[in-house]
Amino acid sequence: MKFKRILSLALGSSAVLSFGAIEAPKASAALLTSYQFNGNGNWSLDGVGSNGTPVGNISAFVPVGSRVEKAFLYSTTYFNSNSFVPTVNFDGTTYSSAAWTNLGTTSGASLTAFRADVTSQVAAKIGTGSASDFIFSVLSESPNSSIDGEALAIVYSNPNELERTIAFLDGFTNPAGDTTSVNLAAPLTTTQLSDPNFEALLSLGIGFSAGGANSQSSRVDINGARLTTAAGGFDDGAELNGALITIGGLGDSTGNPTSPNSISALDDELYSLNSLLAAGNTQIKIDTLNPSNDDNIFFAGINITARAGVNAPPPPPSTTAVPEPFTIVGTLIGAGTAFRMRKRLKATNKL
Repeated sequence: MKFKRILSLALGSSAVLSFGAIEAPKASAALLTSYQFNGNGNWSLDGVGSNGTPVGNISAFVPVGSRVEKAFLYSTTYFNSNSFVPTVNFDGTTYSSAAWTNLGTTSGASLTAFRADVTSQVAAKIGTGSASDFIFSVLSESPNSSIDGEALAIVYSNPNELERTIAFLDGFTNPAGDTTSVNLAAPLTTTQLSDPNFEALLSLGIGFSAGGANSQSSRVDINGARLTTAAGGFDDGAELNGALITIGGLGDSTGNPTSPNSISALDDELYSLNSLLAAGNTQIKIDTLNPSNDDNIFFAGINITARAGVNAPPPPPSTTAVPEPFTIVGTLIGAGTAFRMRKRLKATNKL
């Protein structure tokens, strides 16, 4: 059953929720690069959605010897034409009003996501890391029934990690499709691609999607080849309005859909791009499109064990192991992300 379509008939396009009007974002792009990191480190991604109170828990894995470089909290909403800002109690701290950055609204179903910088709060709890997961509780969200859930994206530096390029991209789905370019500092080599430690990962965060089985999904192409036609769903929530959220991250497999052209293929929004890359590539082009025009790719990230620039020239060769995070606001981008899984998590292909 397509829950979100049923609710749209019940509410109608004229419904307006009065939880405090907000200024529409000035950016005209569908997605923006909000953060990029070049250095020795990795990331942690997870999300949760429900109509309950508390909403649920978000896990984070940051190993011992790490330093939190950046942490963003996302909240994804629906039927929200700049009519309200979410109020979210995240692990005891309430985020509302000016704490959020409006990421823009899709043309279909008026889907709007928000981003809050929670680096200080997350860094204080994580400290220098742990061998166990950290648990962050989403204690409440308002208006609960119009918020599909929250996602937490963390980048950390750690001298024991490989050198990586990590980028967070966020905003809203462009009906005409989005494109992201990962520009490599040096062409990929056969040796590099055959190295078991080489990773080129992509993660998508999607709101208000009932999944491919309900004909509500997005497709992704890598350098012109189909990666998936079934991105979307409610892996981190439930199949009902107010819980339709998914983000590729902790507990997900890096195995890609075995039937990339099937809209009903199993898909957890976490992908390995390795098999779609070739020696000599100097760029990884990621194209996304939502044919049903009623899902919202609000988050995309890239994690590759190579020096690169995302929708920008690559940085100069590294001469030290010091991480080089920086923020880019206003750079046009498309969808893409990545996530390095813990060794104990499965990495098998999906059925």
